[in-house]
Amino acid sequence: MSVKNLLIVFFLRAIRSLTPKKQQETKAHPHYLIVSTTALGDTLWATPALKALRASEPKASISVLTSPIGKEVFSGTPYVDEVLVLQKPHLFSLIKIYILLRKKTIDTVFIFHTSQRAVLPFCYLLKPKEIIGTAGINKGLDTLLTKALEPKYEHEIERRLRIVSENSSSQKPQLELFLSSEDRENASSFLKKHNLPTDSLLIGLHPGAKDKFKQWPPECFIELGSRFKKSMQCSIIVTGGPSEKELTEQIASGIPDAIALTESVPLKTLAGLIERCGIFITNDTGPMHVAFAVNTPTVALFTATDSNLCGPYHAKNVHVIQKQKTCTPCLRKKCMLPFCMLQISPKEVEAKAHQLLKGSKS
Repeated sequence: MSVKNLLIVFFLRAIRSLTPKKQQETKAHPHYLIVSTTALGDTLWATPALKALRASEPKASISVLTSPIGKEVFSGTPYVDEVLVLQKPHLFSLIKIYILLRKKTIDTVFIFHTSQRAVLPFCYLLKPKEIIGTAGINKGLDTLLTKALEPKYEHEIERRLRIVSENSSSQKPQLELFLSSEDRENASSFLKKHNLPTDSLLIGLHPGAKDKFKQWPPECFIELGSRFKKSMQCSIIVTGGPSEKELTEQIASGIPDAIALTESVPLKTLAGLIERCGIFITNDTGPMHVAFAVNTPTVALFTATDSNLCGPYHAKNVHVIQKQKTCTPCLRKKCMLPFCMLQISPKEVEAKAHQLLKGSKS
């Protein structure tokens, strides 16, 4: 353990020892806190474990500490009783949440994944009976866990299932995202606003990703979209967030009559649009998992990342194109020119898309 982490643990134990001991309540059912304060895909990976936990403990109280995007993911889910949102600045947000949770008795904290160093110490100061997580991914603070599970070569969803119950991995629940009628109406309104027919085949292309090394080149998406327009009657929407406006507009402008989603829309509206797609072509990124959750036929593109660890999990109507890394070692986030993605040809993606479309019609 680093000197910095040794000091953190020392001060945490000192502060915890000075915190008045709360009188234990007599409770009929346990109170669990799930921690998942990362991005869209990581948060969606929590839904199968939440479903499994709720199935095994139907009367337990389940709270989730999550990110702002996580609040959107978990809205409407029947598996959660309370959603607590970690806002910026994180320290002040954690103080407010601490005051709220100290009024309750948290029996067990399950650490799924967190990007913020302060979150695990925060959980430690809540004085739960157990803090369970995976060893080696807690920024050197594994000692704060009461139970550190050994890492395995397994899908990230499987890892979360194992955290809530080492026996729950026998269940294979899929990703879930609960859309309301309003969410679907908002998606329909977007299509009408952009004069996209609601009764014809809609194809979604998602060319962005948080990391450059996961991105299939724009010219490949343009060629693919042009192939679709020549081979079938369809409308094409290029999805992306406001930060990806230049990329989505570049690709949409290269495909006849394609529409670029450049404005900021709520997650559930985006999910409604993806749900309307007859096929969705995407890099390894958050909206890929949204497509899995709403059961849209999807072609997912992988090279530097391993689809066995972060790809589809018991998802239907999905085809993964996985190519080998071309650099040893892989530069990952330092890579600004992901030529390994050029191993995937537009012709190959088009063929897989047609296979999925044919299967969805049969």
